[in-house]
Amino acid sequence: MDTKSKNKYFYIVAFIIGAYMLSFSSIATLEFIEDRDCINKSYNEYIAKDPKQKGKIFQEELNEYFNNVKTLITTFKGYSQKSNEDKVGQYEAEVLKLNYDAESHRNEQKIEEQYKNEIDAAEKQGDKVRVSKLTEEKIKKLEELRKEKPKTLEDAKNEIIAKKDNKYAELNEYIKSRTNIKYYIKDIENNDQYTNFEVVPNIEEYIKDKALYSVKLPLGATNDALMTYVSNWFFLNKLEGYFIIENQQLTYNEGHSWIYSSIQVKHDEYVSLREKTIKKGIYSIFTLALGLFLVLCVLKNKGQDIWCSKKIKNAYKKIPLDLRICILIIYPLYMFSYIQEMDFFNQPFNVEHIFDLTAITIFIIYLIFNMKYILKFIKDKQEVETQCKESIIYKLSMLIKESLMIKSIMFKVSIICVLIALGGAFAAIVIIRVPVRSFLPFVVLLVCVFLYGVLVLQYVLRKIILFNKIIKGTEEIASGNLNYVIEEKGHGNLSKLAHNINNMKEGFKKSVDNEMKSERLKSELITNVSHDLKTPLTSIINYVNLLKKQDISEEERSAYIEVVDRKSQRLKVLIEDLFDVSKISSGAVELNIERVDVTALLKQAMGEFDEKIKKSSLTFKVNTPKDNVYVNLDGKKTWRVFENLISNILKYSQPSTRVYIDLIEKESKVIIIMKNISAYEMEFDVSEIFERFKRGDKSRSTEGSGLGLAIAKSIVELQGGELNIDIDGDLFKVSTEFNK
Repeated sequence: MDTKSKNKYFYIVAFIIGAYMLSFSSIATLEFIEDRDCINKSYNEYIAKDPKQKGKIFQEELNEYFNNVKTLITTFKGYSQKSNEDKVGQYEAEVLKLNYDAESHRNEQKIEEQYKNEIDAAEKQGDKVRVSKLTEEKIKKLEELRKEKPKTLEDAKNEIIAKKDNKYAELNEYIKSRTNIKYYIKDIENNDQYTNFEVVPNIEEYIKDKALYSVKLPLGATNDALMTYVSNWFFLNKLEGYFIIENQQLTYNEGHSWIYSSIQVKHDEYVSLREKTIKKGIYSIFTLALGLFLVLCVLKNKGQDIWCSKKIKNAYKKIPLDLRICILIIYPLYMFSYIQEMDFFNQPFNVEHIFDLTAITIFIIYLIFNMKYILKFIKDKQEVETQCKESIIYKLSMLIKESLMIKSIMFKVSIICVLIALGGAFAAIVIIRVPVRSFLPFVVLLVCVFLYGVLVLQYVLRKIILFNKIIKGTEEIASGNLNYVIEEKGHGNLSKLAHNINNMKEGFKKSVDNEMKSERLKSELITNVSHDLKTPLTSIINYVNLLKKQDISEEERSAYIEVVDRKSQRLKVLIEDLFDVSKISSGAVELNIERVDVTALLKQAMGEFDEKIKKSSLTFKVNTPKDNVYVNLDGKKTWRVFENLISNILKYSQPSTRVYIDLIEKESKVIIIMKNISAYEMEFDVSEIFERFKRGDKSRSTEGSGLGLAIAKSIVELQGGELNIDIDGDLFKVSTEFNK
């Protein structure tokens, strides 16, 4: 057990190390890609070896240096050997002298214009004192200007020479300070040479040994505007030459300061960045290979054992699928941005490096953990369907679908939400846009308070009150108070709900009453069955005991046997009726439907009871159509119905009364109506007379099973007909209807 535990922890440690390797590789890879782009950009802009494709740094530095060299070898050609007379021409000096004179004249004009406007204004006002004062000031300033010594032609020459000397010195100082840039220019026609080399070396070898960059002019065709301009100038002036940037880090000038060449700086940065980028690429490949090796080995050997406990996995599984997908999209984007903002390799190692590496490692483990679920989803479509049904979007769609079942409620809620949102937005806009001191925001606030407080709040409170009443009513009904009535106020859906609950309560109350009635009838059924079966059985037992005696006469024995026979037949009838009821109730009765003459069938039933009818004091009035009446029925079962009904009439009719039997034929029905006067007071419920073993004779003194009407009703209904009973005082009326 300990060995397994140690192996498990070993694999966990190996997996974590692999994850750290992968996170380190991801940092190195992203920084490698970023640095590679910077290298390509630097190379294209600053480091490109082709002079036709030099970048902006080279262009700026070459342009500045070329313009200074150009000025030095053209405008100031042989300048150091010239005398002052040669440095400036007569025309150039005269032009400057004319500029001096024009400047003096412009100054006089300014004074004249300045005082003219002020004097004219004073004259319009009639202020002679101010006019006199301003005139004196103007004359005084003009005299002071004229007293100044005018500049001569010689002054102009000296000024021009001084400016040229300064410019020439600046050019020499500039070129001298750029010790890392060398130029060599040769006039093709007269072989004149211009260079800042002290001793001109072999240019080709010098470039090979010491040059960082070099360009030979004139060039061929190029798309670069600057290089085209420089090349064309060389070509037009019949010159050829080189511009060379030496490979050195620093240059030293006479002012005791170190000067960096911008191209040199960019080159050094490029070299340093390239070295770092190569290292990052090596780190990325090595750590990626090592990390994948460790992670895949652990997953292959241990698989599920290195993961967290089942509780954590089950908890993660309970997160809705769409939320997990959102996290799986947002989390990588955030981490990608997080890694991009890092400067991992360019900063001294500190605690922040460990924190960053750990954060990315957690992210790597999270991705590996989710890959397991993705692979599981690919293989198990049933799991995907199950997870989708637990998603937030699916549940929300179900909520929306169910909420739309009653569209009026959804519409009202939507209207309230929209009004609240629009009202709040309008109030916010007014309060923001209108000045603080304005009275309008206060008015808007009062209107919003009125609308929400008086209208919306009242509406919501009324609905809450009605909802509370419904809850209270359901609690009362649930506790057994079926007489409680929920208030139905208004015409909304809550009022409709209250109405439906009240109806359900009434239905439940009726169901309870029916159940209680059914229980009561069951109790009576047991009592009646016991009584009706026990009575003949007791008589049979008693008379059998009498027959066992030896001292009885033959006449008594015959009388006893007759009683036993009669009671046995009675018991047989009861049992047969019970079997019939059982069959009918279970649906085990098979009907033999055929075309039956109902008139003949009724007369046949009457004929079976002819002897009993004659012995009774009842008068039967039978009214049937002259023609035959045919209906599709089971003849035997229908005859049983007539038999039971006529038998009941003979048993329970008041002696010396009339019995009416009418057979009525209609278009779609045949109706048999039997009416008699009851010999007993009928205080029972009409519906109960169809119950099994229920008799109108409460004393149960008459013979019979009490199942006659129940059997008759069941047979009629099995054939698609109806059997109904009406009681009016002592009048007992049975209506049997059959469909043609």
